[in-house]
Amino acid sequence: MATTLAYTTAILGVPFHDVTINEAVRFIEEKIDEGGFHQVATANVDFLMHSLRDKELQNILCSCDLVVPDGMPILWAARLLGTALKERVCGVDLVPSLAALCVERDFSIFLLGASDAISAGAAENLKKRFPGLRIAGRYSPPLQTLERMNHEEILKRIAMAKPDILLVAFGNPKQEKWIAMHRDRLQVPVCIGIGGSLDFISGAIHRSPQWIQKAGFEWLFRVFQEPKRLTKRYLGDAIGLALHMPAQLINTALQPRHKADSSILQEQIGNIEIFSIQGDFTGTLVNEFQELAKTASENGKHLILDLGQTTYLGQDSLGTLIQLSVTARERRHQLWLAEPQPPLRRMIKSAHLDTCFMTAATLDDAVYRTARAAEHDFFQMTSTRKTNCSASQTVRVQFEFPQEICCKITVAKSVVHRQPWLQRSCS
Repeated sequence: MATTLAYTTAILGVPFHDVTINEAVRFIEEKIDEGGFHQVATANVDFLMHSLRDKELQNILCSCDLVVPDGMPILWAARLLGTALKERVCGVDLVPSLAALCVERDFSIFLLGASDAISAGAAENLKKRFPGLRIAGRYSPPLQTLERMNHEEILKRIAMAKPDILLVAFGNPKQEKWIAMHRDRLQVPVCIGIGGSLDFISGAIHRSPQWIQKAGFEWLFRVFQEPKRLTKRYLGDAIGLALHMPAQLINTALQPRHKADSSILQEQIGNIEIFSIQGDFTGTLVNEFQELAKTASENGKHLILDLGQTTYLGQDSLGTLIQLSVTARERRHQLWLAEPQPPLRRMIKSAHLDTCFMTAATLDDAVYRTARAAEHDFFQMTSTRKTNCSASQTVRVQFEFPQEICCKITVAKSVVHRQPWLQRSCS
């Protein structure tokens, strides 16, 4: 299981990691050393608009190990939501930084996508700028839809090259979907969608001056360069942001704030860990919760977050819950949000995350559903084991998990006074 970064901000259903470009590079270095598969996305406003219409893309972005903010509007939106991000981390800056890392650590890069001329020009410029850089390979497949692409040919070339980093320049959402589609077959530690970054690195398109980039008007410079292609896209993105962002801003602001110190109460019932958030769930409390939840998840616990006395959900807490939800699905654990109050429900819906979390009207219902789901998973697992056993072997399984939970609930009601849901009797 890949480790996750400690802090994220959720904007219109997409979690962005709060990292500098140097922190992003070091995180990627860690993932290369760790091995396995890790997906990185450089997301801008266009990603947000696509993910609002495309649930598959949103799920992919929520499952990425790292999502960096590639665009000043993302930083502006995060600041308005009260969870400012450190800096813009765009693909065209990230790729050279990764090239420097590759020279330092003797890693290799594979360039996938863009035209052959653009790819060749980018490879040549990177090697000139970073002597000793190993380009393991590059391939520009014919321009086709995802369904019509020759995936086997592409995968074969990558497998033969054995790169440490795969840079995919198909454009969004094609590149994110292609990477996710082949996550079980790509033997590459880190795969990154980089959009049109190779166009800039090759010199085919010129970047704006630094002062324009810092002012946040690089998009305007791009429009003057490619008015036909970009005017419609940027106008659509701006309209989409203007239509959807105010609801998240307003519902975030309308949540009541808790003036007293906030806290986390932790309770255990059988194989279920319950975290009750008292007051505002944001800031340092999010970091404390993440450590507690991570430990519980690693110990095989199902998680329930009691929001009955939670007054405020910050965007940082939503980002953390997105990551925790993905981890729970991967480990076949349950994660429930119980008793979210109306202001919290409205905020979650306006952030386009209402379908990302399992919610229960009461804590009692969340415990019951978690126990039933755990029971179902247990019987599925034992059924699979029985199928795999030889006919001569006898496997005897006794399942007592639901009864154990019921008994513990009955015992717990005498010591936990505030929880009316602990009045379930043992069957």
